[in-house]
Amino acid sequence: MNIFDFPQNDYLYLLSMAGDNIYLNNGTIPKKALINNLPVNRQADIRTIATKEEIKRGDLVNWDNEYWLIISEIGHTRYTYYKGIIQKCNYNIKFNFQGTIKEFPAIVDSKVFDTETNQFFSVPAGKIVVTMQDSVDSENIALNQRFISMKNAWKVTGIDRTKNGLLVLWCELDSIISSDDLVNEIANAGDYIYTLEITNGETSSIQEGSTLQLNVQVKLNDNTVEKEVIYSSDNSSIATVDENGLVTAISAGDCIITASLAENPNVYDTITITVTALPQHNYAVTISGSTSIVKTKTATYTATFTDNGTPITEESFFYITADDGVSETTLATIESQDPVANTCVVKAGSTLGYVKLWVKNTAGTIISEPFRIQIKNIF
Repeated sequence: MNIFDFPQNDYLYLLSMAGDNIYLNNGTIPKKALINNLPVNRQADIRTIATKEEIKRGDLVNWDNEYWLIISEIGHTRYTYYKGIIQKCNYNIKFNFQGTIKEFPAIVDSKVFDTETNQFFSVPAGKIVVTMQDSVDSENIALNQRFISMKNAWKVTGIDRTKNGLLVLWCELDSIISSDDLVNEIANAGDYIYTLEITNGETSSIQEGSTLQLNVQVKLNDNTVEKEVIYSSDNSSIATVDENGLVTAISAGDCIITASLAENPNVYDTITITVTALPQHNYAVTISGSTSIVKTKTATYTATFTDNGTPITEESFFYITADDGVSETTLATIESQDPVANTCVVKAGSTLGYVKLWVKNTAGTIISEPFRIQIKNIF
């Protein structure tokens, strides 16, 4: 049975029933594909692939949590499905671009598979061939660039981009130097040291509902550089942080905000944020002015609104009642008032007695105690 020679309906049925899930080029949506051994060469790390998704040489296939590289297309699409040859990426190669580490799934071998003859040919001792996807990230790989793999240092001595979609590197053994990180397989790691610091300090305290802008400084070998920073909060119910480092306090408590390099999360700094609860409101309003007015004369009164003793801005509304605090009165009237300045002018009538002046905010949520005013004779 040849999986590359089915009529469309039979192929689609077989694909739905026996196809494996694959992910193309680091995508997140699974696609269906039929994967089988290469008919001529039974190497376990070289397979054939057929799928109704458009594929091409150089595409990266994630199959069963392993990366495979499409090293050749087989003819053209037929019955609206596509065919190719894939080879397993047996190593992840890390290249150091002046402190920026980029990792590439790659086929590393001391022999090369020829897709035209289905045969392998060897390369000289002490040399390897690295085949990877030719991508935006790999375009800066240059001659003499070094990398660490298989507990050895290697140097790029040749670059071949003649096969569209593939980047083939011819490499040879190189000496290990003191700045190489053999544990993490990063060449020249010690030559490019990044540091990140949150300059707001180690701790900061803010009230519920308020914000704090974090200031972050990234340096490469003590020189300030611009790099993408990722922020996170270990408890978003206490405080959140956006992509620009703006912290928003949510509720009382402590949380840790972390800032890290997008390209290297191991370079990071933290700050502890203490969120304090808002104080309970204690609103009040008082009236100041004369406690008496000569009949037919006027006097000006001022209201002061406070919250826990601190003046606040409110618009006012004054009104007058009889001395019982309820009934209407003709002993005095509000001649004018300024809601913004929180003042009013009271005009006394011609009858002696007492009235009460009141004030409240326009929302009616803050009301004063009555201010008693005597209407009296001039003597």
